[in-house]
Amino acid sequence: MKARGKDTPKVVWYIYLLFILFLFLWISVLGRNSARNTFLLRKKVVSMEAEALHLKAVNDSLAKENLRLKTDPDAAEKAAREQFGLIKPNEKVFRFVPAKEPK
Repeated sequence: MKARGKDTPKVVWYIYLLFILFLFLWISVLGRNSARNTFLLRKKVVSMEAEALHLKAVNDSLAKENLRLKTDPDAAEKAAREQFGLIKPNEKVFRFVPAKEPK
């Protein structure tokens, strides 16, 4: 009697090896849930979390500024003067323009 493993032609072993190689390639690179896509998605999540944290900090600082402008009349006056150029009646404002540098 012959052993069963010896009858199998080399072509079948090559096909089996190619199938295993293709399956590994599909899992690691080509598939929708591949390791490559998972890595890229994790990288995107980390960057979005950092951006969300930054935007939350900006939002908190703007909320504090808003509260300060609503409650403190001096801060509101300062903001009106600096940002909008408002002045009181009979008040003179001097604006200094920097000199141009010679060429």
